[in-house]
Amino acid sequence: MTLARAVRAESTKLLTLPLFLYTAAGTVLLSIGFSWITTALVASALAAGKPEETGGLDAGSAFLTILHFGQIGVILLGAWTVHQELDSGSLRSTLIAVPQRSAVFASKALVVSGGVVLTAIPSVVGSTAVRCVAVDCSTEDARIAPDVLLGVVLYWILIALFTYALSVILRSGLAAMSAVLALALIVSTYLLPITPAAKFLPDQAGAQLYQQPPVPVDALGPVGGGLVLLAWVAAAMGGAVVLFIRQPVRS
Repeated sequence: MTLARAVRAESTKLLTLPLFLYTAAGTVLLSIGFSWITTALVASALAAGKPEETGGLDAGSAFLTILHFGQIGVILLGAWTVHQELDSGSLRSTLIAVPQRSAVFASKALVVSGGVVLTAIPSVVGSTAVRCVAVDCSTEDARIAPDVLLGVVLYWILIALFTYALSVILRSGLAAMSAVLALALIVSTYLLPITPAAKFLPDQAGAQLYQQPPVPVDALGPVGGGLVLLAWVAAAMGGAVVLFIRQPVRS
């Protein structure tokens, strides 16, 4: 009952926060919009016989690149769950209402997951569908396996939970958001050509969840990459819950 009450309270708080709603809605709309634009541009370049202008993208799967960058939105959602309470000092009130800290921590994680699912499904479905405006989705080249699309949703959930846990550990949603965004958009991309160990970083491993076949021999693959990311999330969540229970609340 304590957990259920905490989940209801956390859900109500997030649904009344304009920034949370704007981020979720913006992620959906931008993912769908840029998926259509990117698909149209790639298809146009290929039709004009200029494959060098596509950046190596295929018209049927170019939208997956946009969905990769869609993680920015869910990283913000994961960080904002902690940041808004630490910044306003309302965490103390939350713990007075629900003294069981483990329940509060778990409820926030569940609400983050739920919010990401509600963001990811329309983003993925909409992006997959809108590309058909620019390409013929009935062709073999344009078909996307359902497990690839499911992989995007799963990746978004896990990377958001990783950000949430890191926010608790650092006691700052902004610090965690900055760290994960820097890792996903800059650091790992820079390290990957330098060292094969970079493929074990959270974002690189997680991206394997929506890797289209054939999977390169030296890649982790969807299962291996998913397990590596899950290990990162489990470790971060384990450390975060211990700190959340033991650390004093800052005013």
